[in-house]
Amino acid sequence: MEGCIFCRIARGDAPAYFVYRDSDISVILDIYPVEKGHLLVISNEHYESIHDAPPSIVSKVFRAAAALARIYRVRLRAPGVNVLVNSGRAAGQEVFHFHVHVLPRWRGGGWRTLIHRHRLGEDEAREVLGMLEPHLDVLREYLER
Repeated sequence: MEGCIFCRIARGDAPAYFVYRDSDISVILDIYPVEKGHLLVISNEHYESIHDAPPSIVSKVFRAAAALARIYRVRLRAPGVNVLVNSGRAAGQEVFHFHVHVLPRWRGGGWRTLIHRHRLGEDEAREVLGMLEPHLDVLREYLER
């Protein structure tokens, strides 16, 4: 879809900080993170949400999300991680392109802190990319399964 920001990012027509990408999915830093390391796993093809995406894409997106949650909890020792998807405006979906949020929780606070977002800066982006890069073997392993 021409106007979809995630389609433009997946095509390389809009800027993003990529953690990982292949022919089916991309993992990017959320530009308005709730906490440091807030990631989005997006399908490269346009599907409105989880209810439209084919099972093979849903599976791959969630395998990636599970791997990233493992990286945060096991390798980087985050006290918690949220993995969530919003389907429909009533559920809080704002970008109508299938994506899953992976939110490390360094401070706790759970759902109460979901509305406290900030603009991602260059320094924070580079820090997160550097923090994740040594652990992407976990992601690759999950995606090979």
